[in-house]
Amino acid sequence: MSRYLLALYRWLRTFIRARPGSPMNLDSQSPITKIDRARVAWVDAMQKFDALDQDTDAPSAPWHVPTRMINIFTGQIDTIQNDTTKRYVIASYLWNPDRFTDTPEHYSGLWNDIPQAPTFDEWCRLACSMHPNIAQAVDAEERELHRLQCPSEVPAGLSREYLREIFLLVAREALLMGLEHVWIDGICINQADPEDVAREIPRMSDYYRNAACCVVVSEAIRRRYATAEGPPQDDTGRESRSDQAWRRIITWMKGYHAKRLWVFQETYLATRVVVRARNIRIDANELLKTRDSVLSGSRILQSFTIDEFPISQPISDWQRPMSPELCLQYCRERECAFLHDNIYGILGLFSHKIRYSLPVDYQLSPGIILAIFAYLRVRDGDLSALLTLQHEFYERDNPGLGISWLPGGFGWQPRDIFGVTPHAELLPMVDREGILHMSMYYLEVEKVATSLSFASIAVEHDDLNIEIHLIPRHAKLFPKRSPQTGIYIIGGILEPSNSGCEPTFFGHQMFLNQKAEKRRGEVVLATFGEQSWSFDGVPNWWFWLLLATNDEGQTWKRFGIAISHGVDTGLIARKRFSIR
Repeated sequence: MSRYLLALYRWLRTFIRARPGSPMNLDSQSPITKIDRARVAWVDAMQKFDALDQDTDAPSAPWHVPTRMINIFTGQIDTIQNDTTKRYVIASYLWNPDRFTDTPEHYSGLWNDIPQAPTFDEWCRLACSMHPNIAQAVDAEERELHRLQCPSEVPAGLSREYLREIFLLVAREALLMGLEHVWIDGICINQADPEDVAREIPRMSDYYRNAACCVVVSEAIRRRYATAEGPPQDDTGRESRSDQAWRRIITWMKGYHAKRLWVFQETYLATRVVVRARNIRIDANELLKTRDSVLSGSRILQSFTIDEFPISQPISDWQRPMSPELCLQYCRERECAFLHDNIYGILGLFSHKIRYSLPVDYQLSPGIILAIFAYLRVRDGDLSALLTLQHEFYERDNPGLGISWLPGGFGWQPRDIFGVTPHAELLPMVDREGILHMSMYYLEVEKVATSLSFASIAVEHDDLNIEIHLIPRHAKLFPKRSPQTGIYIIGGILEPSNSGCEPTFFGHQMFLNQKAEKRRGEVVLATFGEQSWSFDGVPNWWFWLLLATNDEGQTWKRFGIAISHGVDTGLIARKRFSIR
């Protein structure tokens, strides 16, 4: 009998593992199966990109509009057939807001805000009176408000009460604009259908760009955040009262916005943004127009945190250009439900060729998605993707593609990179085997060593740092670093192992040093671009790939990146590298 029970148990285990869609399915796959899935997804992405790259009409095609919208007067979902003139209001809100606590770690407000402060109404009256073009207390009895019908469908993760609140805020804005349709992703995308999710996520960029207005639900206003002390009395100077009201508006706008990943692209892409909750309405576009007329202290306060606001087409702090890689850095600390959403949640910031080529599949591992994402960015000319490194914090997640210039697991980008301008005459090209060909200036490396000093390292302290000791003939290109007279150092990051184990990391270091000692020219730094923005008086940083060859230079493998100040390219050699 036990023999039959054991056979039955094995059969059931096999059935569960093989069942499509089972939660155990992905975890129980063998490494070979995962690699096969990765290669199928990668080849499919390559083919889609090739087709879009050859379609010259695609960039000029009209933006997509949602095919399903909520009619605010019936509460029903209306099907829209290719009506590119349809105007609608779109929602941006937090899923599961209850998981955000009132602690400073979760709330990004300013000036010691207190949850459920009794002075909220007083601060609200002051803000609305001092800046009526920006903040308004909207009467709950707006015209035709009684006609609004909330949808009956409640998606997972939203309570019926919260859904009704979101709908009424978005619908009231639509009423104000004379529109009858709104779009809320939790309802208008079938969250239970993976194919519908995969079809709609690439289109969300168009949905938010094409919307007449994006309504952001302010969690700070919902929770009536203010300070324990009331606003200044009427005998206080008008300038001071205006300044404090402005600071309160900034606090309410900021709120929890900086904690959720998806809302960044939602508000970044929209042409008009309005922040609403309860009966408070804040016009973000008017705030941008008015900020130059407020006190300098408030302008500085806003400029330091501009990336955290729900504002249409924001600029970064210090007036840096809002490059895609800078957006990725801003979003790195934001929260999302799945690791995949670190990419899907900012997919709308990238070109249509990337959006419609990247597989939207939560059954694929995050490492595979990141590798394909980096591949597509490089194919699209965004060489900053070469700075994506594998992070030892994440579990082993090797996509198995065997290409060193792609991240070998889930990763990150070095901080303080605000835009990468490729050097001239690179002529980058990726062949069908995934080999990246580029013509680059290069320096021969004599030694690679770990560094405990950050004085000469141009990257964040919490990243892994290395010293690159150059061949002596390159000495005149860089200043000497005392007390190591005669040694020339470039800041860099050596690619960690998938598991983060130190022996593998030092094995890379030993391998590179053995090759450098055995035959010069087999370990090099090859430069592909420089930073397109820098502080006044500070030279731009240059970006290098740390490469080594096993076949006398026919193909190369990447082992990390390095960062330096500018180099006189007239003094160094140039050749074409094939990086596998």
